[in-house]
Amino acid sequence: MSHLPPYVPDHQRLRELAERVPGLHPDDVIAAALLRAVAAELTAQLRLNLDSFGISEGRLRVLGHILYVGGPATHSQLALAAEVTKGTVTGLVDGLERDKLVRRFPSAEDRRVSLIDLTPAGRRLLDKILPGHLRRLSELMRGLSPAEQKTLTRLLGKVRSGLNAPLGADGRAPREKA
Repeated sequence: MSHLPPYVPDHQRLRELAERVPGLHPDDVIAAALLRAVAAELTAQLRLNLDSFGISEGRLRVLGHILYVGGPATHSQLALAAEVTKGTVTGLVDGLERDKLVRRFPSAEDRRVSLIDLTPAGRRLLDKILPGHLRRLSELMRGLSPAEQKTLTRLLGKVRSGLNAPLGADGRAPREKA
């Protein structure tokens, strides 16, 4: 398989390893390695675009979530949306506030809670970044038909849900029947 990253053993070598490693399934390893390589390349390409605007993916996720919900968000909501810890989101918001892209203010309902909203400068930055960023995401999927994209989305959802699957008594995730 020429589309495999160079660090992945070929199918024959994995079959040999499977004889010594219980539960090793060569096709699983190959699929996971290829997915990891694609994810790394996708991340690198998107990072190049964001770097040209001087913004990280984490900062874009925070700004994008506020834009998406159409108004202020709490630190907890932003952490959940950006898939980072509350501590990490605090650091991201601190930087965005320092760059005058967001403003922080107390909630009217609970003064212990801070709300974060976009500033006009934050909206202008998103207006500059998002069209090209979303267009690039679309371009990356153009090699697939709409039906293939739906299948890929469904399959990636299954892979993602498996990341949090409970492990069996032997420390391995149980295999689903085909």
